[in-house]
Amino acid sequence: MRVASGEVVVETRRRIEVVDVTGLVEKWLSGVSGGDGLLIVRVPHTTAAVTINEAEPGLLEDIVRVIEEYFRPGGDWMHNRIDNNAHAHLAASFIGDSRVVPVSSGRLQLGTWQRILLVEGDGPRRRRLQLLYIGE
Repeated sequence: MRVASGEVVVETRRRIEVVDVTGLVEKWLSGVSGGDGLLIVRVPHTTAAVTINEAEPGLLEDIVRVIEEYFRPGGDWMHNRIDNNAHAHLAASFIGDSRVVPVSSGRLQLGTWQRILLVEGDGPRRRRLQLLYIGE
């Protein structure tokens, strides 16, 4: 069994943004795996999330729009009394902080249009993605 851990860093540019991080993750994985296993991708931040979906620009903007409409930045949230970022905490709670991706022959096993996406809720910021590979 092989276990490898590391991280990649992403600089976000907007307050709410979706960033395709698949290439960064694949590059990291190529240095640690040639076999089969599982890759855990996790963001250790309470105002960001990780999901898997298509990286089509219109869909990425739709995700931003959903966050803006459902989680209402500047809304009357209790947490906004402390920080003006309750929307980011709420969105991250619903989307989630991690995903598990199968790996075969050292390659991510994503569907044809699937990409690993970092969802920024309180940017611009420097975000870390923690990566843990468990496999052959």
